[in-house]
Amino acid sequence: MLLTSSLKDLLDILLVATLFYQGYMLLSGTRAVNVLRGVGVFVLAWGVSNFLQLTALNSLLGRIAPVGLFALVVVFQPELRAALEQIGRTRVRDPGSSAALQDISRAMERMAERKTGALIAIERRTPLGEYAATGVKLDAQISAPFIEALFARNAPLHDGGMVVQSGRVMAAACLFPLQASDGIYRRYGTRHRAAIGLSELTDAVVLVVSEERGSIRLATGGRLSADLTGAELRDRLRELVYE
Repeated sequence: MLLTSSLKDLLDILLVATLFYQGYMLLSGTRAVNVLRGVGVFVLAWGVSNFLQLTALNSLLGRIAPVGLFALVVVFQPELRAALEQIGRTRVRDPGSSAALQDISRAMERMAERKTGALIAIERRTPLGEYAATGVKLDAQISAPFIEALFARNAPLHDGGMVVQSGRVMAAACLFPLQASDGIYRRYGTRHRAAIGLSELTDAVVLVVSEERGSIRLATGGRLSADLTGAELRDRLRELVYE
């Protein structure tokens, strides 16, 4: 009986430790980490005030806590949503054929050479249906000429992003959420901030071509890569989509 109780205690501790560790990993690299440190200081101060029986300070902190918790939920709603979505990513989605990735890479290279702006999101485990619904539904086969035609300067679907699901172009001229203007990428243009913003909320691989510089970059997990060559882009796509 004693052994069973000890094993239960050990399992309990391991599960709690795992829960805290996974929670930290979900928020690691986001602005929420610094706030969590602040919350830790607040809890520590509250504990010290209770231990030393500092009545005034303890009462003040007790009144602030409920309001602060509500404020955190409101301010960090995007981070909380992204964390919950990451927990719920259980489906393995069909990324399509490797030929589709080759066509995407080829189109990106050509558009970069001509300095044609482009924004493409490739779905992985997080469904992108809500973002595809903001654009024009296509459900078309992927090909380099087709992608180039979509993003041609005078094309009606040039603005906005393209969504790729299961190796097909599901929609174009889609609206993606912008990365916060006070973030580390605030000096970038709308396309780059949209790429970063979508990658913050989903696990999509988001590709972007700059009209000004003719550069190719890739966004995942809220981070933007350095400029990529065509060969580097193909390698990264193969690694990320078929990981």
